Amino acid sequence: MAETKNVFIGILAVILGLIVILFPLISVSTFSVIAGVGIIFLGIWILAQSFKAKSLAAGIADLIIAIFAIMLGIVFIGDIKAFQFFSSLALYIVGLFVALSGLTSLSGEGTKGKAIGILGIILGVLFIVMGTYAYNPLVLAAIIGAFLIIAGIMEIFDLFGAMNKKEEN
Repeated sequence: MAETKNVFIGILAVILGLIVILFPLISVSTFSVIAGVGIIFLGIWILAQSFKAKSLAAGIADLIIAIFAIMLGIVFIGDIKAFQFFSSLALYIVGLFVALSGLTSLSGEGTKGKAIGILGIILGVLFIVMGTYAYNPLVLAAIIGAFLIIAGIMEIFDLFGAMNKKEEN
């Protein structure tokens, strides 16, 4: 039963990935609205938690975070450029941390540590380059679509891994 569910989710992810790539502007604006609504609900939840805080300082901090989250969610719903900016910014930040992690791995002993370090630096630079191009909605849609397709394919092939495990037992 679980294997069938994995295949269904994988096929759905591949189809959604293709739709995102074929209709990039509609897809990115849809993602922006979905992210905005999600952040608004998160802000409302944090707002409710601010009234239950154990200290005044924690309650005020929660209140400020909630107001910021609700305002950011409204911006995401109304302005696709904000979503593109934050998506691009996230790729820059991830790229920076992956590259820094790669640099620290270079000091490790052995060939494996150095190879992981070099791979980390290359992936970090790749993420930073993707962040540069992700500001364009067509490229952002292609990145999101490619991720969905790759994730879907990985989910589908997980079924075959599960089947091989059953046959071995």
